[in-house]
Amino acid sequence: MPQDTRIALFLLGELVSALRANDPDLFKRWLSGGVQDLGEPAVTELLLDWLDSFLTVEEQDSLVG
Repeated sequence: MPQDTRIALFLLGELVSALRANDPDLFKRWLSGGVQDLGEPAVTELLLDWLDSFLTVEEQDSLVG
């Protein structure tokens, strides 16, 4: 498994843990670290793909456009 894939999977796990703990500061720290490690475009794509399953069509449209 490529290193970037491992980092992305680990990052998603930590982001989910921060959300479950209702800890926005921890979420922001992991998000910032992910951007530093993977780059902003990769993290944005990862989050949009992941959040896609939680958002309504209207919410998805407002994020994109």
